[in-house]
Amino acid sequence: MKLGNATAVLLLGASASLLATGAEAAHPAAGDPALQMIAPGPGAGEVRMALGGAARRLARPACARVFADFADASGRPLQERLDRLGLTGAGYLALVFFAEGLDRGRCQQDQVLATATPGRRVVSVCGRFARAYLHDPRWAELTLIHEALHTLGLGEDPPSTFDISARVAGRCGR
Repeated sequence: MKLGNATAVLLLGASASLLATGAEAAHPAAGDPALQMIAPGPGAGEVRMALGGAARRLARPACARVFADFADASGRPLQERLDRLGLTGAGYLALVFFAEGLDRGRCQQDQVLATATPGRRVVSVCGRFARAYLHDPRWAELTLIHEALHTLGLGEDPPSTFDISARVAGRCGR
């Protein structure tokens, strides 16, 4: 069946929503998470490399503490959610889905590399992410950690995007 671009995007979005709100997946093996890309685009390789780097950063205890630094809308630390799932931060990344942001919505803002809705396990990767990774892999990796916090339920304003990024960089940037 032939679908128009708009229909395909809507179907992908609906599929992502179902996946993101469905039952928790089986626990992934330790190590670099597999990239779960919804309709992989030209930047999928860079997302895969940044995801591996983010997982390696989160495997360090100092970086993993970033999940205890933030809470969801009900005030529960994000680390509690990981504990209930029996996952580390690095292991949790394997449960996150990535989709092309199509440079719509927040991706239209110049500095935005990726976006996520609090509590949904889908990260929309903006078109400029691949270029950003090639220019500064560390920042791209930290961006995926920032977005992982949102997928666990962290909202914004407060804390601001800047405050979240500063905390992630402080814990995980070395």
